Amino acid sequence: MDAMPAQFETNICAPATGAQEHREMTGDATTTTEPFGLRAAWLHFANQIEIRRLAKLHVRIERKKAALAELVGERHTIMRRRMRRAGGKH
Repeated sequence: MDAMPAQFETNICAPATGAQEHREMTGDATTTTEPFGLRAAWLHFANQIEIRRLAKLHVRIERKKAALAELVGERHTIMRRRMRRAGGKH
């Protein structure tokens, strides 16, 4: 039997950009936005490693924004409840 050397073909796929991930998370694939929510000219000169890092950072930032918005909303709910009770309305 002839032993053929194993050839491995590696397909390096670029990760989805932050804008693509955001559209996937929100389900809105029709609108286009700036990559990572940035309107920066330097973004066109970023290399692949920087783009991948920006994508990761963008997703983390968006998650933290959502978590902060949830906490602020809960705080407002508690404050409104306190104000209603203080005003004699239950």
